[in-house]
Amino acid sequence: MKALIIDSSSPNLSFSIFSAGKIIADFNHCYNFGASKLISFLDESFKRNHITAEDFDILAIGYGPGSFTGLRISFSVVKAFSLALKKPVITIESFYLMAYPFRKKYKKIAVISDAKMGLIYGCSFKVKDENLVKEQKERLVNLEEFIKGKSDYFFITYDMDLYKKVSDSNPGINSYGKAVYPNAKNALSVIEIMYKKGKFVNMDKLEPLYLHPKTCQIRRSGKNN
Repeated sequence: MKALIIDSSSPNLSFSIFSAGKIIADFNHCYNFGASKLISFLDESFKRNHITAEDFDILAIGYGPGSFTGLRISFSVVKAFSLALKKPVITIESFYLMAYPFRKKYKKIAVISDAKMGLIYGCSFKVKDENLVKEQKERLVNLEEFIKGKSDYFFITYDMDLYKKVSDSNPGINSYGKAVYPNAKNALSVIEIMYKKGKFVNMDKLEPLYLHPKTCQIRRSGKNN
């Protein structure tokens, strides 16, 4: 299986190329408006690794929640590849890509990002046999409400101010204290499983989950945009 996964939901632009269970390209960089350079970075990586978009068996994308502009760009690229080349698509939680590296050390992981105006995006995972199991859908909520009942969770985020807010709300909570971004390479194992099971996304339902900064409402592409 050859796969391309892209995540541009955060300030970190990330994409990885997998072939036969191995990572042959891994790109992770924080740029201002980095997603706008996605096509050129992909082109460079394809040439360097002697790959074309036609070579991929599957395309995968981190669907957010996250940056409006970043998600719109990455989804446009994946949709274009999929429609033009008739390649199946798999979606994966961007928060999963953040939590994955910590699954061997912590049994309960909470991922948060700042939605402004006193709200956050939050999602929690439990670890079973070193696999992440999402407890509930990503939700827009105030931080204090999300923290309730999660004193034994390990908290991660890429919004550094949130670490202090978490500590102020509950000094006993364990958190990483460093920025953690979605990393595309963390999708390999789950993509292989989904690919074998044929769990592909219908193109009509391929939509990002992003934050509209003025109203702090979860909004999907194609609806009031």
